[in-house]
Formats: sequence, C-alpha cells, structure tokens
Amino acid sequence: MPDPAPSAPSPDTSTASKRLISFVMVARDEPQPLVETTVRELLQTSSGHAREIVVVDDGSRVPVFLEHPEVHLVRNPMPIGGARARRRGASLARGGVLVSMDAHMRFAPDWLDRMLEHVESGALLCAAWWDYDLTRPLCWGADFRWCGERNHKAGRSPGFAFRHRTKYPGDGAVEVPMLIGACYMMLREGYDRLGGFSPFFRTWGRVEQDLSLRAWIVGLGLKCVPGAHVGHFTRPKHPYPVRWADVEFNQAATARTVFEEPVARAVEQLLQPLPSEVQTLLDRTDFRGWRRWVQSQRRIRDAELFRRFVPDAPECLIVAAESEPRDTTAKPSVRL
Repeated sequence: MPDPAPSAPSPDTSTASKRLISFVMVARDEPQPLVETTVRELLQTSSGHAREIVVVDDGSRVPVFLEHPEVHLVRNPMPIGGARARRRGASLARGGVLVSMDAHMRFAPDWLDRMLEHVESGALLCAAWWDYDLTRPLCWGADFRWCGERNHKAGRSPGFAFRHRTKYPGDGAVEVPMLIGACYMMLREGYDRLGGFSPFFRTWGRVEQDLSLRAWIVGLGLKCVPGAHVGHFTRPKHPYPVRWADVEFNQAATARTVFEEPVARAVEQLLQPLPSEVQTLLDRTDFRGWRRWVQSQRRIRDAELFRRFVPDAPECLIVAAESEPRDTTAKPSVRL
C-alpha cells in the first residue's frame, strides 16, 4: 500500500488542555496573503497552548514561504493531492491532538477552546463553517445524500453527495452524519484507529465522505461544535486543475475499501458506467491492504450506517447491507 510519509512519532498522552496540539495545513497554489493570514490568526488564537504548525506545500507553482519558529514547512516536489498531503503532514506532527485545516481560513478568538472542550470524547470534531469575514454561519456539518446522476457540467457524479445542515443545532457538541468546513480535530489515537486520510485519493474530492463514513464504522463518531466559529474562504473555482476522473476515482476507492463486500459490489455497480480513465486507474490500484485495515477496525455494520445516516440510499444498497458480509477481520500489518 503506498504511503507518502514515515510512521508518526509517539504522541503526547496528557489531558486535552496540556496535550501538544498539531495544526496540519495543506496549501497548493494559494495566494501568499491568504496563507499568512491563516497562520497569523492561528498563532493568535492558540497562544497559551503547547502547539506546532505543520504546513505542507503540495507542489505549488510558486512555493509557499513562511518564517516562524513554530511553523514546520515541508514541500512536495510534485502535487500528491489534498488527502495524501494531509496524511503526510499528520505523519510529521508530534501532537496528541491533531487539527487538519485548509490554508485559507480565519478563526474566532475562542474557537480552539470550544473545540478542546469536546476532544476527549474521542469523536472526530468539525468546527462550524462561517463565511470568511466571520459575519454569518453557513452550516453545521452535513447530511449524506445519494446522487444517481452523472452530469459533470452541472457538478454531479454518481455516489455519496451531501447537503449542508443549515439549521442551528444547539450548543455544545452535536452529533452530525458528516463533517464539512475543512477544520477538523481529533485525538492522535483516534486518527490512528481511523487510519488517517486515504493513501489513495487523487487531487481533490470526496475526502469528507470517505473520512466520515470510516469514522462511523470504526466507532469514533462525528460531532460539530457550533460555538467554534471558523471562517472559510470561498472562491468560484480551484486555483489548480481538478479533473472529474480524479473525483470519480476517489468515490470508487471509497466503495472498494470502506463498505462490507456485498455493499461494495452494489455501490460500484451503481457507479457504472465509469469513465474509461477511471476504470484504468482502478485496475492498476491494489486496495487490498488498505481495505483489510479498514475492515479490521469495524465496529458497526453497513446496515446500521445506512439506517442512521444515509436514509435515501438506493434500495439495492439497503438489501446488500442486510446480507451477511464475507470479509475477514484479521488485522494486517500496514504503515499508517
């Protein structure tokens, strides 16, 4: 199984208020002022905490430049995609608390303390998604939705899509089916149990679906912290090329690795006909080691997952989920 980085260092194991916090940020072709603002506000709002910032420049055409003693900047010579770049950053991080984020964000003064109040629950946490100026909230997590249409011009492809949760859910930490908003916190031991970000994903797309599905099946769960206000810069298009072939590959990779065997086959059947380039990429990729790892951590069956979080799943997936799985659960030896 490919892995772009070495195994993670041993984490700090004290309580949340004393743990070293590792902020892992990925940038690719970001305007330098956006990156600098993100780092500056992150430093301001995390003062008083033991911290480090790991910035992964994922092969930007103009390299990211940052100078600060608490910022560890690494550069990928060529882009490897957002998920794998985050995976590399997490492998370099030393903290017992990991926070994954984009490089174009702003932070309310108390966002971090609001998140840390709930991290010891062990759940994967997401902040509330606010506009970049922090003047209005956009959503609090998301719901899974099934898309049965391939219409790239309209921005749709078959598989697991989402809908923002736009109704205020209340205070504290609220269970949500899917994380959204690009600012996620978890304990190191939770990250390791989850297996981290997918080692196979290409460029961009479907990361939240994949991570959220795995968080539920391994028993971590997902919560949104409405009081943690984090602004996200929204733009009409990516600053780098994103191809539908990569998005559809990522969707198929989730199908082949996350679900029990009958469901995996049913999902992939619903994704047909896959574009020829996607099928070629899949034929050249060996998912077996990663799939064995994911399945070895399973705590709930797909039937419960769909019943609780994907209410509009196609009937064939429900039927497949109710059938008996045939996967073995022997834990493989893989490098996370």
